[in-house]
Amino acid sequence: MSTEEVEVKPTAPDLRLKVWKKFHGKFLPKGPLRIRYKALMERWESNPESHGEVTLEELKALLADWRTTQAKGPKPKAAKA
Repeated sequence: MSTEEVEVKPTAPDLRLKVWKKFHGKFLPKGPLRIRYKALMERWESNPESHGEVTLEELKALLADWRTTQAKGPKPKAAKA
């Protein structure tokens, strides 16, 4: 009996999961960002195999918009009396 070695190639990781996980447990304020997130979440959960055809670009755009709302700007200088 000969033993044949079978190469098992790991599947490529889904980059969408990496971006999607960044929203897990995070607070999204009421408004257009939360509406966009909920719409993407519904599409994502609609089909477990293809995740509702949610694209990486859609997730990155939502993440970028959310981060700009979270970014703190420079503190305003106190007015001198």
